[in-house]
Amino acid sequence: MEVDHPTAGPSTIDEPMAVDQPPRIPQGNAAPATVMGRPNRNRRLPTRFRDKVPQSAPPVIVSPPDANAEPTPQLPRVFLIVRDGLKTILGAFGLWRNYAHRPSYDPDSIVPDDDLAKPLPNHTSDHPGLVHPEPPWPYQNMSVYRFMTWLNTGSKSKSEGEVQRLVDKVLQAEDFNPSDLRGLNIRRENRLLDLSEKTLPLLDGFKKASVSIEVPSGDKNIRPTKFTIPGLHYRTLTSVIQNAFQHPLACHYHFSPFKLFHKSPGSSESERVYSEVYNSDAFIEEHDRIQRHGELPPDDPHCRREKVVAALMFWSDATLLAQFGTTKLWPIYLMLGNLSKYIRAKMDSGACHHVAYIPSVRRLEYSGSQRSHPT
Repeated sequence: MEVDHPTAGPSTIDEPMAVDQPPRIPQGNAAPATVMGRPNRNRRLPTRFRDKVPQSAPPVIVSPPDANAEPTPQLPRVFLIVRDGLKTILGAFGLWRNYAHRPSYDPDSIVPDDDLAKPLPNHTSDHPGLVHPEPPWPYQNMSVYRFMTWLNTGSKSKSEGEVQRLVDKVLQAEDFNPSDLRGLNIRRENRLLDLSEKTLPLLDGFKKASVSIEVPSGDKNIRPTKFTIPGLHYRTLTSVIQNAFQHPLACHYHFSPFKLFHKSPGSSESERVYSEVYNSDAFIEEHDRIQRHGELPPDDPHCRREKVVAALMFWSDATLLAQFGTTKLWPIYLMLGNLSKYIRAKMDSGACHHVAYIPSVRRLEYSGSQRSHPT
């Protein structure tokens, strides 16, 4: 039986709720209500599941020293050394690397196939100090330039092939004019070429100095005689290093040393491999030393740039300047051990830098006796 209650209003059970209305916003600090109008419960994780937010150390309050107070012992200074090592995966040849410090750049990460099978391109032309001016430098016209180039190149004795080359490369060239050879003097033009070579930027940066040496007389009672040898041409090591790091080969330099190991198939042990300067113990120890105790630049005490080692390798030997005769030069070369030996050994790589030129040794008469002594 249905009973009507006119004063009770509409039933809240049979009437569908309007779901398109936004929920009521709680007032004050009351918890937000649910869809049904009931207050939500404040749920919290148990204490054992809560993480404490890290907080910074309390500030150090520096108070003026008390003259009557007893001096307190100072805490020792502690250096925290963090090693960010890295070990590579095993390669196809069973080699892997162990870095004590994570490298910022690995020149061997991307090596083109042409560099593995073919010689590197000649970087000499990229160096501004080794580029000759455009022809007909240093001669007056292209005809003289072509003729003198032919004369100073090729074999010393001109054969039929050389004469044919003269015809093909010089006489039949589009810019060759036979009338330009009138009054040509070979000696004068060669002297002009020698003088013009001194104006090239190749000699820029070289300084000239004299070296004093002491030569013993052979008698203990006579002091050694000091001789002064002029004509030493040299460059400062800092300028050579700067030019080397600006060279196109700088992208192949290794600045982070590593230990190289080899693991044979089926073996659980690895064997140390020594192949380059930058995987030797001396290089690794020096690199680790400058990371700990390396000095900062005086003009930049807050320097954050990477500190690396430049491994300098020197070499010197007499070099003959002509095929016949005794004219020679004694240069001092520098190569960087940061570069792989497979690149340094290539003659056209441009990895060799000139540091100095030692003057030739002559013999002078010693005034105290008739003996001759080298200077």
